[in-house]
Amino acid sequence: MKKIYFLAITLFATYHLSAQCNGRYQTDIFANVDISTVQYGSNYNLAGTLINLTMDIYTGQGDTGTNRPVVLLAHGGSFSAGTKNDADVVYFATELAKKGYVCASINYRLATNAFQLISEETTVKIVFNAIQDGKAAVRFFKQDAATINAYKVNPEQIFFGGSSAGGILAINLTYVDSTADLTFPNWQTWLSEVGGLEGNSGNPGYCSRTNGTFGFAGGVADTSYIDPDDVPWYGSHALTDQTVQFGYGQPLSGFTPVFLYGSGSMDIRMANINTYHHLDQYAGGDHPPYINSATIMANNKDSLAMFLYNILDCNPSNLQKPTQKNCINSPQPVSVGEFNNLSLDARIYPNPFNDELMIELNDNSLENTTIAIHNSVGQLLFTKNATAYLNKLNLAALPNGIYLVKITAAQNSYTKMVVKN
Repeated sequence: MKKIYFLAITLFATYHLSAQCNGRYQTDIFANVDISTVQYGSNYNLAGTLINLTMDIYTGQGDTGTNRPVVLLAHGGSFSAGTKNDADVVYFATELAKKGYVCASINYRLATNAFQLISEETTVKIVFNAIQDGKAAVRFFKQDAATINAYKVNPEQIFFGGSSAGGILAINLTYVDSTADLTFPNWQTWLSEVGGLEGNSGNPGYCSRTNGTFGFAGGVADTSYIDPDDVPWYGSHALTDQTVQFGYGQPLSGFTPVFLYGSGSMDIRMANINTYHHLDQYAGGDHPPYINSATIMANNKDSLAMFLYNILDCNPSNLQKPTQKNCINSPQPVSVGEFNNLSLDARIYPNPFNDELMIELNDNSLENTTIAIHNSVGQLLFTKNATAYLNKLNLAALPNGIYLVKITAAQNSYTKMVVKN
């Protein structure tokens, strides 16, 4: 009799939880999915080439649901390869869409060649280019929800993850709240030179926070970025992975001159701050763990689905913290100009430009002011003292490409990215 009573209570609880989410997000409710491709933004890479940013959006075929959660996925490839059509991200996007999620697999800016990752400066800039693109993808859905509502999503239920580099993108996007987090030498400067934390990849004016993150062999630059009121995380990692180490180390077997804390370190941090998380760890070094195992891939799919369901608003037993950061209770990182002192102001135009660039300074910006032009990797190419409020620079000798204009006066500075074409 007790067993029958317990079974009845269990079935009732399962039905109750499922009903709260309208029967969605735990099991497959669609046999097939529809896929559409859209452009969510554009931006210049470090070589000065304009990159159109696209995503594939996956929805259950015939799904008429509203207020649906979004899962964004970013592909792997060491920030120098891969596409939104990679088999693993297609698999996870398809499987989650069958459960009722709106899923999007994104393209993002990459290094033009892997050797750019030998330099710490270009590595940092390339990774933050990718993070800026990811933020534009988040804002794409926030903007849609606030305007035409074409995708019928809940803008406060957006989750972001990925494989390898894509996981690094998503995790750092989620946990780096402001440039103040970046205590490594020169990182704040390098970030300012490529457009700041929010960047200029599209859909400005909307919040880019996520409500949870995950990574298959992902990592974070510093576990201190993860605050006690941050959102949950799911990870999958092989213990002897040398591409992104499980604990702490240099990616790509030391090829890249930065260090990452992998899933093992993140697991410890999450436990210490008592934030909901789940880690699947595996013996061996496959990167990511499922790369040679359909069984592990299926298990990771199930773990991810469980993790997401456990943090959905529609689940009354969700494991979010009541004080968890969101777009309402936490300030949003600022965009271009976050390193600029308001007493130093400038207008730089046209942008893009051909041979001449105009720099217009305000009344507070003239005395002891210098104007410098750097290339995309920070080399100084041109400098002059500002002698008037309106300064015309003849830059015909520079090849076409992307440049950084830095205006400095006393302790204040202003940096802007420009393109010559």
